[in-house]
Amino acid sequence: MPTEEIQNMAKRISRRDFLRLAAAGLGAAAGGPLLAACKGGTTPMTATTTASGLRRPEIMQMHPAGPSRVVQTHHAGVWSGNSLQPEALKQMLDVSIARLTGLTDTLAAWQALFAPTERIAIKVNTLQFGSFWTHVPLVMAVVERLQAAGVPAEQVVIYDRLSGDLAGGGFTINRDGPGVRCHGTDQAYTRQWDVLDTRVGLSDVLLSCDALINMPILKTHIVDGGGMSFALKNHYGTFDQPSNFHNERLLTGLPALNALAPIRERTRLVIGDALKVVQQNPYAAFEGDSICMSFDPVAHDVQGLQILTRLQAANELESEATRTLATPWLQNAADLGVGTNLADQIDFIEEKLG
Repeated sequence: MPTEEIQNMAKRISRRDFLRLAAAGLGAAAGGPLLAACKGGTTPMTATTTASGLRRPEIMQMHPAGPSRVVQTHHAGVWSGNSLQPEALKQMLDVSIARLTGLTDTLAAWQALFAPTERIAIKVNTLQFGSFWTHVPLVMAVVERLQAAGVPAEQVVIYDRLSGDLAGGGFTINRDGPGVRCHGTDQAYTRQWDVLDTRVGLSDVLLSCDALINMPILKTHIVDGGGMSFALKNHYGTFDQPSNFHNERLLTGLPALNALAPIRERTRLVIGDALKVVQQNPYAAFEGDSICMSFDPVAHDVQGLQILTRLQAANELESEATRTLATPWLQNAADLGVGTNLADQIDFIEEKLG
């Protein structure tokens, strides 16, 4: 990120917010170079270079120094009948981003994470043969926050495996018209990576972007061996061979997929949709009122597993199979450095609104 952009970002962060950022343990940026910028200095923030060539400051790292933070935010008024309330969703996002980053100025938090020059991909879940998908109003609330932070609408693309699936989930397809782009990968993959013993292709939509917001929906996933589907498994819509990585191959293939540089290095934020939580039957769901937000997809999914198994137990459904199936791939993902699954390394924060 150019020094000028860093200095502009620093001007938007008050001293009080900077101290909160430092207390939150958000990496080396909190301790030195950003402080210089906040005081009017010219030293750029500590940055890393990703495989795609993108340089970004430490605040934007998927794994900040110290425990991985996961924020779950509830809102008692997010549903009105069968309709989601846009203002409640915005409040949930604002509270979540503030607690995640430690910044009280929510606009500054979004601006710290996403630069106006970047192209942002939003991966949703609209898999066919079901009745519940990442909720459109939540996704559009995120888009609104990105635009407020200075990211042009045309630089944001919402994607999944197929355009038909997106349309079926309520999204409006827009490949190249004005406004936010929204379309499927639709067989446009670049095949040059290996997962286990298989050469796979990754979505050209993802590869054409600088940063990724992963927006899964929380689902039970017993039949094909995962126990649960949330942030990590959402990328089964990002590569071209998901059918070859279920059951036993899921346990190591799912972590290996998420460890691939184009996914790991582009992941800027995870926003998990638990506004409905899908049961084993893809046409039935538990009622929900929350979202989860984290930089760390493994820690995020550890919390998702707790949410799901608690709901199962409360509804007198079997939860042990979910836990037994999900635990190994969470461990394998942690072993590959995708994130942490250890309770003492996860800073869980729960907020209740409304």
